[in-house]
Amino acid sequence: MVSGMLIRKFAPYGPPSVLHAARGCSSALPIASRTCSALSATRRHAVLVGSSVELQGRSEAVARVATPLAASCSRQCSTSASAPHSSEASEDTPKRPEETRKRECRFKEVFEELARGALISRNDLKVGLESAVPDCDVSDDQVDRMMRIADLDGSGKVDYEEFRVLFEGLEEDTISLRTLAEFWLGYSDAVRDPEMIFQQAWRRLATRAGGEMRIKLPSEIMFLGGAPGAGKGTMTPYIMYERGLTAKPIVISSLLKSPAARKIIDEGGLVGDMEVFNMLLDELSSQEQLEGALVDGFPRTVTQVNLLKILHAKMNEMSRASEGSELQDLFPKPRFRMCILWVDEHTSVERQLMRGRQATEHNKRVAETGEGELLEIRETDLSVKAARNRYRLFTESTMAANEALNQTFPFNMINASGSIEEVRQVVMQELSYQSSLELQEDTYNAIKAIPTAAELSKGARQRLVARLDSYQKLHPDIFAMVIQAIQDEFLPVIRRHALVGEARICTRHADIFSLPGALDMAVDVMYDRGFCLRAEDRGQAGGGFNFKITYETPHLRVAAASSDIYPGAPGRLGQPETPTLPSPESKGRNSE
Repeated sequence: MVSGMLIRKFAPYGPPSVLHAARGCSSALPIASRTCSALSATRRHAVLVGSSVELQGRSEAVARVATPLAASCSRQCSTSASAPHSSEASEDTPKRPEETRKRECRFKEVFEELARGALISRNDLKVGLESAVPDCDVSDDQVDRMMRIADLDGSGKVDYEEFRVLFEGLEEDTISLRTLAEFWLGYSDAVRDPEMIFQQAWRRLATRAGGEMRIKLPSEIMFLGGAPGAGKGTMTPYIMYERGLTAKPIVISSLLKSPAARKIIDEGGLVGDMEVFNMLLDELSSQEQLEGALVDGFPRTVTQVNLLKILHAKMNEMSRASEGSELQDLFPKPRFRMCILWVDEHTSVERQLMRGRQATEHNKRVAETGEGELLEIRETDLSVKAARNRYRLFTESTMAANEALNQTFPFNMINASGSIEEVRQVVMQELSYQSSLELQEDTYNAIKAIPTAAELSKGARQRLVARLDSYQKLHPDIFAMVIQAIQDEFLPVIRRHALVGEARICTRHADIFSLPGALDMAVDVMYDRGFCLRAEDRGQAGGGFNFKITYETPHLRVAAASSDIYPGAPGRLGQPETPTLPSPESKGRNSE
């Protein structure tokens, strides 16, 4: 007899061994008892030496898994073909015998695929995982983690009932060795195959949504990247304004809240692609983001770049599948766009350290006064070495990966080394609306024969000069009458309302403006002088015209409305900057 250890397990498809707590592990005893109470009367027994079994080093693992395991065992007992339903299992919805049999067969097939005998050893599990996902690096730590969860009695091997615990959280219709590997290895950065990561994340999203065709994602997604210190946070309000985005930006670094993730970020590293992509899909599928989303900090790796391509292809596929159906408005063509803000290493390091100094001073004032909120300070904000490492990681990983999207999506690389205003102007110019990039192909082909205002205005000044000269040369008399009417009627009204920017005139010289070409002459003369003239035929007996004249007004400074803070200047450290944005009316105004 071997003292203090569980020494025997039975058939591979029998119920799991009864779990006992060791002397000195009083905290584990009630947990183990509750776990065992969920098992049916057909559970096999362990041969014990003395009054108890010592589970060396197992109390922590038991405490971690016993609570979810109790519910798991209850459901497992209820679906066993040979065992009666337990009292705990009665709470679950009963399954039809055929469904129970098929489900049980899937579990057994996966178990037999792994087990080299009655039980699964650690080596069996690792070999099986590697064969299921050959593109994945299966580490010893990952295998040990799965064994700690499943090997409840600490024997070093896993029986059939223990093995089923590993499927907790997986949908029943996805039971296979590959999905098991994807699920467990997805908690780390081991998975390198983008297709595998996407399929696992997409199944998870579809399950939450109630089916694939219930998934709703924004058709327009702006992906913003940039070197450390390039000013992504500062430029975000301008980008969102120009693109008409109103939802809160999805900042990937802010989504990573776990201590392990924070440690990696603070050291200038990256978090696993599986975890990042799952969180991104969760955010994109929220109701708030459906009208359009801005994603800050994705993609950063080659795998994430490929995930983005797969996602775009999947959304395109769903859009095509819904064409002509009542769902077509729910699945428009996806419009992805990339924007990268770039600065050199010297500027990046300088800005990172400056932020660290400013944040340190700010936090000191908060500590002294008790007013305000503390700002986060990362190691890269304080150390030249860490700041350079962060920049190196950006150029070697993030930048190299994003350049692969240059031929796939609209791609804007913006030099962010200048002042805030200089960069803002470039950002708003680069990201302005372009129908050729954003409309569906058939829609754009239908309208592209009509030239844009910019195309029509090319050479407009030269054509205006030619017309004015031709009026003087070919029709001097009519031209002279039009100019005289403008001086007699238009100018006095404009002078009286010079600060308004608009004048309306009901002309007394309808006979002049009814002459051939007279209205064209008036429009061109007024435009040459800086006015915009619009004529409307009143159509009444005797004829006549109404004129509307608009023009730019002087920008007068109102002393009472002045401020000590220059509009548009960066806010105080720690406060969101309020951008000075152009009005919608002036945004699309053409100078010609």
